[in-house]
Amino acid sequence: MDPKTHELLHSIPDNADYAAEAGDLDAGDIPEARRSAVKELMLHSNDETERFLAAKLLASWGEYEGLVALQKGLERPEVIEGTYIHRLYGYDDTYRQVLMAVTMYFANVAGAQGKDVARPHVYELLSKIISLANDRPFEISELYSFVRREKYLEYLPMIERHLISIIDFPEKHRWKIYDAIVFLMELDSDFVVPLLIGRNKTVDDFKP
Repeated sequence: MDPKTHELLHSIPDNADYAAEAGDLDAGDIPEARRSAVKELMLHSNDETERFLAAKLLASWGEYEGLVALQKGLERPEVIEGTYIHRLYGYDDTYRQVLMAVTMYFANVAGAQGKDVARPHVYELLSKIISLANDRPFEISELYSFVRREKYLEYLPMIERHLISIIDFPEKHRWKIYDAIVFLMELDSDFVVPLLIGRNKTVDDFKP
């Protein structure tokens, strides 16, 4: 990636010290010229990774076009996987990054157009990410915060299936099991308790 493209995708203005990365920028700190340049990159770059990163950034900024491109990107895992690697454990963390972009999309669109507009936009992508987390080690704790905050219980059955998928594989999923148990205990303890009893386990057995 050339320096100009890196700057376009990753730079944070000096006045935006609240932002940890470019996707966190408020609308007022994103010049229209930058939005247009990122869209151009997403549509016309010869580099598939650059197109993916541009789509993720646009989605974070609340651009529906970016969200659609991001969803298409998930249909080509051979292109996007490995873009982000977990800094401590070395596994592929790309889908967690996508998850954060989608929840940022929701926040921006909900603020500008209302939650009733944003809610159906993100459902398919978030559902896909939950499904992918069933057999991959990346974590989805940001999703739990989103569901808890918005009280979007349509995700509950998927998260329950997620826990069933990972609970017997602590060597792979580690703290993900505990996070899922704690989240579901808040919203559907009648599901979690029999699941633990059936394995002769308690919540503390999975505590990191």
